[in-house]
Amino acid sequence: MRKTDKKYDKAIREVLTDVCELTMEKVEGFEWLTHEVNYQRFPQSLIVRLMFKDRQTLASFERSDDYQAALNDIQSRLAAVGITLKNINRHVELATL
Repeated sequence: MRKTDKKYDKAIREVLTDVCELTMEKVEGFEWLTHEVNYQRFPQSLIVRLMFKDRQTLASFERSDDYQAALNDIQSRLAAVGITLKNINRHVELATL
């Protein structure tokens, strides 16, 4: 991993830790989030995966205003550390345990 990659990885982890904590407070059934990235194709390869306890809570979240708020929060916080994503919907996945 290059020095630049390490810098971005640290920034991503810090941003997503904050988003995770806020989402845990606001959204019942949300468990955690994780990310994966291939720095050879960064930032296009960045995927943020939000994990829920079951399909029902995932579906409820997806229909709620909290879903768009979470997407906007992720996108704006990443932009604040210099990571610009053209279409946040391509970078966020919802999954169950």
